[in-house]
Amino acid sequence: MLRPVIMIGCGGAGLKTVRMVRDSVQRRLDRAGWDGRFPDAWQFIGIDSPNYQEDPSIPTLPANDYISLVNYTTYTNIASAVDARFPQGSAGFSEMMGWRPNLNDIGVPLNAALPSSRAIGRMMLIASENIVRQRVSVAFAECAVGGPILSQVSQLLGVTVPPGTPVPQPLTIVIGSMAGRTGAGIILDVVDMLRRTHPNGAFPAMVAF
Repeated sequence: MLRPVIMIGCGGAGLKTVRMVRDSVQRRLDRAGWDGRFPDAWQFIGIDSPNYQEDPSIPTLPANDYISLVNYTTYTNIASAVDARFPQGSAGFSEMMGWRPNLNDIGVPLNAALPSSRAIGRMMLIASENIVRQRVSVAFAECAVGGPILSQVSQLLGVTVPPGTPVPQPLTIVIGSMAGRTGAGIILDVVDMLRRTHPNGAFPAMVAF
């Protein structure tokens, strides 16, 4: 049986890569004659700042597979949300010492805050961590129960699946650009999140452009 996959794109470059890979998989299924829904055991997720998916020339992900981190209009709102989760004196607060942007340094809209944009992207992920982690948990659950359809797709693509074959552990991949903004700021945190969320995410692969 082909393996389940959880592929997460971080930032613009990572998101576009995931969109292109998913579209390539869909076209491969179409050529093979698959007329069912996209296999649930193949999870393609994008995480980025904008509330839309950039570059309409690339097929977009389904709405449930794209997570926008722009839930706040200003950096002050983001900092307040993070403070509520990790108040001063907590272990989480101390982990942000040294890299967290100062409120006085961020006085422009989030999409124009280029000097500290990687750190801002990371703060946005921290503020939205529960949303992202919940979606990652759903991805692992879909991989676990998606065996029947994955078995049919595997047979269609020429992979023999003997009766009773267990569903393999998913291949987990995180993709992003080291030269980017949001993606570069969150990619390592997303890798850590995968490892914390489910035992099958203990050894993710990271592709850093």
